[in-house]
Amino acid sequence: MNATKLKVLGGHILFWLLLMMTFAVSEWGYRDTFADAIIFELLYLPVRMIAVYLNFYVLIPRYLYKNQIIKYSLLLTLVISINAIFQRYLIFYWGYPVFFPDWMSPNAVPFKIDKITQIAVIIATPVAFSIGIRVFSDWFKEKNKIKQLEKEKISTELKYLKSQVNPHFLFNTLNNIYGLAIEKSDKVPGLILRLSDLLSYSLYESSQQKLPVEKELKLIRDYVDIEMERYGNRVEVVWEIIDEEIKYLEIAPLLFFPLVENAFKHGVKEETGGAKIFIALKKEKENLFFQVKNTVPIGYQDSESKKAGIGLSNVRRRLNLTYPDSYQLKIEELDNWFCVRLKIKL
Repeated sequence: MNATKLKVLGGHILFWLLLMMTFAVSEWGYRDTFADAIIFELLYLPVRMIAVYLNFYVLIPRYLYKNQIIKYSLLLTLVISINAIFQRYLIFYWGYPVFFPDWMSPNAVPFKIDKITQIAVIIATPVAFSIGIRVFSDWFKEKNKIKQLEKEKISTELKYLKSQVNPHFLFNTLNNIYGLAIEKSDKVPGLILRLSDLLSYSLYESSQQKLPVEKELKLIRDYVDIEMERYGNRVEVVWEIIDEEIKYLEIAPLLFFPLVENAFKHGVKEETGGAKIFIALKKEKENLFFQVKNTVPIGYQDSESKKAGIGLSNVRRRLNLTYPDSYQLKIEELDNWFCVRLKIKL
């Protein structure tokens, strides 16, 4: 017998022991000795068990859980009644004569309605307990099952959202390196090495739930270096990061990266003149603040804004799953600057 079955069996034994002892203590006040009370309860144990287990394993799943309330009530009443009649017969012709002959009255009638009703109540009491136990147990299992399914759903959705990020930046980065390769640039080997680091992070490390902020920053710095090699003097990147404040913090991976990538793709790519990108990260008390600002190119089209919004909506959805009710994401376009501000409560 495996551990699970032993645990279930132990639970059933404990239920009946507690029930027997509780009712025996109550019965003790009406009997000469505690032993008499125990014997009395043992005489009722078989019919109680029959009623409880018929209800527990047959009536509840087949009728109560299928909303056949009237049918369930009638069948349960029938089960208890039959058991009560059988029990009255048993104790009248065997139980009392053998164990408690003094309790027998010469004028006693075997099937008096009040006696059968009394026995029915005695049988119905553990049945009522069993209903509560079964309903609560199944509710708890269902709740845990729903919670587990929700976790799996969130995990699957997060993996899908991350998979949208990875090919996106990989495609853009390969295009950047391809452009430099055509020019036969000596920087290509170094850029390929950085790309290797990017892929290693996105494929392996980003699968973890949380990662140190400094690893996310290294990913961003590698990406910025690759883009700077491509655009050169066309873009100026300003950093405002205090490493000591955020050194030991952990966040969900690939949250900041799409925001920086978005700034390059839609703030630099379409810019014919000089572009500026501002990246800031700081910690205040229990909050982590990340900000990315980029200049908006002249003649920036609405269609491009919509494309930019796809990456931002991806980030917002992942934040909803990872930091529900614990973040603020603000997106503004003011004075030719496109600004994204993210606040996460750690």
